[in-house]
Amino acid sequence: MRKLVMCLTLVLATTLPAMAALPPQYQRRAELTAVLNVATETFGIGHIIDAVEFTAPDVYSVRSGSCTLTVRIVNAPKEHAPGWVGPREFEAVPDPLAC
Repeated sequence: MRKLVMCLTLVLATTLPAMAALPPQYQRRAELTAVLNVATETFGIGHIIDAVEFTAPDVYSVRSGSCTLTVRIVNAPKEHAPGWVGPREFEAVPDPLAC
């Protein structure tokens, strides 16, 4: 009986829910959404986004007509309890618009 209780305790301890990093395809989608939101705000209603290009790790280039906007992904970690694991916390930060 004692072994059964120990085994059940171990099984329950290992099945607790945990947050983990996003798989790469979902992380990229989260980054693209943030980049598009920032680019839409920066370009405004007068410019339609023609292309988004991944130019380097954490750097995207967004084109609208003859204008180009570089958007950088920067870490923006929040305070969490020790041992917390979860998706990357970031912000999309635009460089000055080049037209």
